[in-house]
Amino acid sequence: MKKTTKNLYPKGFRKKYFSLAAILALNASLLAQSQNTAMLEKSDSANKNLKLSVIHAEEFVENADFKEEFDAQSIALSNAQNIYDFLNANSLLTIRSNYGNPYTQNIDLRGFGQNGHKNLAIIVDGIRLDNVDSAPISLSGIPLDSIQKIEIIRGKGTTKYGNGAVSGILKITTTRKSGGALDLSYASYDTLNSQFFARTVRDTLNIGVYGQYQHTQGDRYLSNLSDEKSGSYNKNGGITAFLYPSNDLLLKANLNYAKYAIKYANPIPKETFENNPKLPGNGHTHQNRWDLTYSTGFTSFSDSGITTDVNIGGSRNTSRYINFDSKYEGKGLFGDFNAQFKNDSFMAEIGGELRTNERQNSGQKAEVNTMLIYGNGEKYLGDSTLNAGISTQRIITKQSGTYSEQDNLLGGELGYQYALNRQISLYASYARSFNVPNVDWMLYYNPISFTPIANPYIDVATFDTYQIGAKGIFGIHTINGNVFVIQGKDEAFYGFNKLTGVTTNQSLGKTQRIGGELQFTTQFSTSFYSSLSYAYVDAEIRSNEYRGKEIPGVSKHTFTTSLNYLPLTNLNLGVHYKFGSKMHDYNDFDNTKNKAPNYQSLNLNASYTFKNFEVYAYVNNLTNHKNAIVVSGAYYPYEFERTFGGGVKYTW
Repeated sequence: MKKTTKNLYPKGFRKKYFSLAAILALNASLLAQSQNTAMLEKSDSANKNLKLSVIHAEEFVENADFKEEFDAQSIALSNAQNIYDFLNANSLLTIRSNYGNPYTQNIDLRGFGQNGHKNLAIIVDGIRLDNVDSAPISLSGIPLDSIQKIEIIRGKGTTKYGNGAVSGILKITTTRKSGGALDLSYASYDTLNSQFFARTVRDTLNIGVYGQYQHTQGDRYLSNLSDEKSGSYNKNGGITAFLYPSNDLLLKANLNYAKYAIKYANPIPKETFENNPKLPGNGHTHQNRWDLTYSTGFTSFSDSGITTDVNIGGSRNTSRYINFDSKYEGKGLFGDFNAQFKNDSFMAEIGGELRTNERQNSGQKAEVNTMLIYGNGEKYLGDSTLNAGISTQRIITKQSGTYSEQDNLLGGELGYQYALNRQISLYASYARSFNVPNVDWMLYYNPISFTPIANPYIDVATFDTYQIGAKGIFGIHTINGNVFVIQGKDEAFYGFNKLTGVTTNQSLGKTQRIGGELQFTTQFSTSFYSSLSYAYVDAEIRSNEYRGKEIPGVSKHTFTTSLNYLPLTNLNLGVHYKFGSKMHDYNDFDNTKNKAPNYQSLNLNASYTFKNFEVYAYVNNLTNHKNAIVVSGAYYPYEFERTFGGGVKYTW
């Protein structure tokens, strides 16, 4: 297990220079000259090592707070077929099918229900992914074999990532190391998955490519009059490159493309779901979508020890609902920068971001423009670390010239970490964050003329997050836990307005979430280890006509456990189980309707490695548990029966 460190430089770096202290103390005149020389030597070595860490994705530990972290080995041992499956089975994140769409799933952290994905910042290779509307960000274009590390950071990062980083950050880093893999698998419902990635590393060049194609012939009928079932395909690809033109400069670029098509059946009544979830609902949805993202930038390493990172890029996408003759087109541009200096005493960084996103539908154009400026700092005080940050944001939301809303926001965070000894550390933090209404939330129609106007029932949501926790290492055991309180104001939701009698986007008023998370891991031996994780959250509405009600779409209890055993050097056996307690219907703010069934999934996997080949097999939802989300009394089934799969992987 990695040891938490407050120093930017690799382990062992500082020891070279500690022995200089006695020599430098000989006389005052030599002291200043030697200090300057040592500083230059230290800066040169630091820049070289930092540069290597960037190209090889060997990132430094950001904080000692509670976070879940998964490396490439644990991802590979899971034999999951995509990132959603892996996160759902192995993390405390709540991941729910987006009304039947498997490629843009709702990811929830700390009890935000239908708005979970709007309150979690998603960062891929240092670039934030962002949608202009209410749809979840699609992660289906990232082949699991190409991922080097996944981090889930809680309650921090709002200073640096701004709007929407309320519950935390999902940070994905793709591999930078030389090598590659070719993975072919087949599973229930005629599900075929094929993916590859390859990367070559030279003295001054690091370049990688990846691609994936998968399709499935669905698990539900689309119509009572036809034997056609739901189905989908997803294909994607990308290329990333790093170039060192000199010792103090790194150039980088990436291009990613993804396309999917899907047909999925509409929801069904509770009775039908309980008897036969495969049966069709009233109609179906046929959707096609493609996404293109690109960026380029550079990282410079100055002799003074300052590291500067600059990126510019953009995205384009088109989503078309065939059977509704509806088409959405979006595009965005962004630019960001960060300058950081760090030594044994402190860290300081400043940065900012400009971003513009727009979407067009039936001649209507919606825009969201943001400007973020932030500053962060850390001070190292022996066994403790004090960190603080402040940010300012200006956000402009427009809709086809019919309205324009502007918001100026001031956020920040404050934290303290203290190491009781080498085994136990404590931490506490506070953060103020925001969630600005996107164009879907802002859109409201005049009840008489039906022209779009600014929504009078919604405003910028403000959240104050308090958390305390501890981390300890006791022999073969590691325990990490925290408790938190999130107090919200003007949190948006879509539902029935009792005052106007209209179903629209509106505000919940004041909200409160109280909860905690606990993780316990044990490394019994090099071939046998286990993990237990538990999360509790009580999400409650504190004002308006729903005062005292639970926020719908939130499971109070989430539990995961996993066990990996290698009885032979080349044989791995794994067991993963996840449980999520019942939650209220996504639109049941009165808490009077039937709750969605609890979520359960017991997964088994096994793999055998021979030289460069790996053969694997898995069983998902072994107990045949029926899972579904419930919206306005209708059931959207997913993962409702046992599935089998297997494949072969070749690595080099």
